[in-house]
Amino acid sequence: MARERDECKGGFHRGKFHVIGGYPTEMQGRFERSAEAFDVATWQWDQVQDNFLETATCPMTCADGGDARLFMCRAGDVSVLQSSTGQVVAELPTEVQHTAFVTTWQDKLLVIGCTRFDESHRVYVMGLKNHKWTKLEALEEYSGHVQS
Repeated sequence: MARERDECKGGFHRGKFHVIGGYPTEMQGRFERSAEAFDVATWQWDQVQDNFLETATCPMTCADGGDARLFMCRAGDVSVLQSSTGQVVAELPTEVQHTAFVTTWQDKLLVIGCTRFDESHRVYVMGLKNHKWTKLEALEEYSGHVQS
């Protein structure tokens, strides 16, 4: 990797391992828009993509869609990132506006979050084809604070 990155997001996207966002330690909390990708076929890092994210923000809510789409929860919305621009595809349910965890599987987006930081977390699933939300009920013993 060309850059040091604290609080970055790592994951596979378009067949490469991407390290998204983050910041150098001395820039504590000032997130960057850049990303780097490791090509496992050539065993080399690609050049830094300086404007990978639309805005400089915490990348922890990014999730690969498995089909070249990258989803991100930010500012109350779910966006699909293509190039460096995001297209809003759905509004986040109020109960998960403060998002703690996001992942995709079986044409669905799973979001765990809360309305306020001092509340128990809730779980919602959105269909990636119809962008419709379904609330999942969690047992009380599994609905407390999530540290991710």
